[in-house]
Amino acid sequence: MLAAIQLTSPDRERLPYTRVELDKIGEHVPSEFLVRLGIPGAPARIDDFCTHLSTASIVHVACHAEQDEKDPLESVLLLDDGRLKVSRLIKEPLPNASLIFFSACETARGSESLPDEAIHIAAAALSAGFRQAIATMW
Repeated sequence: MLAAIQLTSPDRERLPYTRVELDKIGEHVPSEFLVRLGIPGAPARIDDFCTHLSTASIVHVACHAEQDEKDPLESVLLLDDGRLKVSRLIKEPLPNASLIFFSACETARGSESLPDEAIHIAAAALSAGFRQAIATMW
């Protein structure tokens, strides 16, 4: 399992409960099966996240995110070293991808201008190869 959290982002509200989420996951997933990113000594960097993503079957992401309604492939997850674009996420090999859980803003919000379309970050994760995605609409 891969769990990535982001406590702080420039110009964004601090997300202190992301650490609580990670600790709760750690209570149920043995440490030998859990890759933790976003903690001291293991920042949630884009390249590290993508590297671990290829071997993970379950992924939990707790961070800020931004939906780009005009170009959904430009939607991003905000990690320690920058913006992980959906366009990169969908190119990653995901042979074990089963479930991704987004505890991140705008990951299932969609677009008011396209109410019948499922264009959001969670839909991109499904398109990339995850069998299931859980996301937020706030």
